[in-house]
Amino acid sequence: MQYFKNVELAKLYPVSESAVRKWIDGARQGRLDLQLYEHNSKWHIANTAKNLRLIEGLVEKGKKYKNTRSHKVVSPKPELYKLYSKKQILDIISNVETYHEIPSQYGYFNGGAEYWDKYATRLWREEGSNTVRATINLLHSNFGNLEELLHGYDKVNIIDLGVGNCLPIKELLTHLLYDRAVLGRYIAVDISSKMLDIAERNINEWFAKKVQFERCERDFNYERFDDLIVEETLTGNSSKTLNLVLLFGGTLANLRSPDDTLRFIRSSMGMNDLLLTVTKLDTEGARRYFDFNVELAIPKLNQLDRLVLDLLGMEESFYEVEQGYDEIKHARFIRVKLVVDLTFEFTFDNGTRQVELHKGDTILLWRAWHQKTLDVIDQFDRNGFALLQASATKDRHYLLTISEIAGGSQLGA
Repeated sequence: MQYFKNVELAKLYPVSESAVRKWIDGARQGRLDLQLYEHNSKWHIANTAKNLRLIEGLVEKGKKYKNTRSHKVVSPKPELYKLYSKKQILDIISNVETYHEIPSQYGYFNGGAEYWDKYATRLWREEGSNTVRATINLLHSNFGNLEELLHGYDKVNIIDLGVGNCLPIKELLTHLLYDRAVLGRYIAVDISSKMLDIAERNINEWFAKKVQFERCERDFNYERFDDLIVEETLTGNSSKTLNLVLLFGGTLANLRSPDDTLRFIRSSMGMNDLLLTVTKLDTEGARRYFDFNVELAIPKLNQLDRLVLDLLGMEESFYEVEQGYDEIKHARFIRVKLVVDLTFEFTFDNGTRQVELHKGDTILLWRAWHQKTLDVIDQFDRNGFALLQASATKDRHYLLTISEIAGGSQLGA
């Protein structure tokens, strides 16, 4: 390689891309002794040993002369260490440092869970097409298809991944409990204990404890859940029991690596189990959709997106909010762009850990991958699932899929 692209140097050291452009300007004006390379009428820093030594010196000099106006050192609030486990905090650190991202599941703790409950309830009460109403309507219109798939089973367990407040599945549970009288266990899996509290409250209120709520605080993006039903699979009646695994709320589209999560889910399922998902499909309108607020007034960031930032000690003056649609990645995003150099300083019993970010860097808070129907089908196929049913809403904005493990698949988690 004869030269470095600006983004390559920014990641290599790391510095901001604006810093790299300043080095190039300084070299062109004779203030820096860097060798440049011109390509397609653009100037780049040449890949030479001398340049690398000079750049290392510039980086160290920049660190030495940072001042409090352009560089902020922040310590997380004590609540961060109380709210999240050490493992979860290390996962947040790793994602911020490596991917410049805060995984969205950590927003559903504490007040974030209550905010989601209000938001989902608002969608449930609204007319028109939205994630909650579409899930309810798609499930209702597919009860006939489910009847065929459940034929011959005396007991149906529900494993609900990322439970939310359970509103989208209220009618499904009612159907299995009263109409079909086959509902067995209801197992709620979520990383947030507060979200599980809200779900348990609703289930008990709706069904007067006729649905036995089993809670499991777990991150299914990294952890399998087959242990929750392993004893049942060893009994003599296992051939008459089917597990419905539910993944609703747009969860899959929000993940950094949906394929990895699908493989974990697949490796936790039995050969007779079914996976139900609802996907918001790619449309021109969907690319502009960012209505995540409970009230009509629009805050700078909603409570879900702001929770971890606040706990990290980030002040609003440190960043600007950006939201849009990435044409290359085919994803909507909400992120913050730093207007200062920033160092996070985490304190643990055995020492401290620092994470440095630079002015101009972004931290992704939320994403939604955009897929068309064939993209969804291909995603399940390459991750070891066989599609049994697919049903779209009349406006073709949402797609329900029912899948099973593909026979003879050799994919691993």
